Amino acid sequence: MTMPQAIRSAFARWHTFSGRAGGTEYWWFVLFGTIMFGLACLFDHAAFGRHALFWATCTLVFLMPYAAVAVRRLHDTDRSGWWLLLVFVPLGNLVLLIWFCAPSTPGGNRFGPLPDDGFSDEGVAAW
Repeated sequence: MTMPQAIRSAFARWHTFSGRAGGTEYWWFVLFGTIMFGLACLFDHAAFGRHALFWATCTLVFLMPYAAVAVRRLHDTDRSGWWLLLVFVPLGNLVLLIWFCAPSTPGGNRFGPLPDDGFSDEGVAAW
């Protein structure tokens, strides 16, 4: 899956918390979000001297698509989407980062078949 495909997929399925999202879809969308938030930060600091309008707009635009693709990525590693609530626990983000870097569950799992994103995480070791 290419970056434009991942972005389209994440925004088109912003309300879909079922199914699976491969590592390529998740990480391309995270990279795009990081770039957009960086640009929003630059524009805000240039225009207002602090986080303001552009940062808030990015937050509103990216919140639900990110949550949906993160839940689907957890499903891809055969974990419940409720684990995303670890963001509210100290060191929970570290655990989530490790899980997001984990390879996909080979074949189908309880959340559906392996996502067909053109690439396979199967057999790839986590960093």
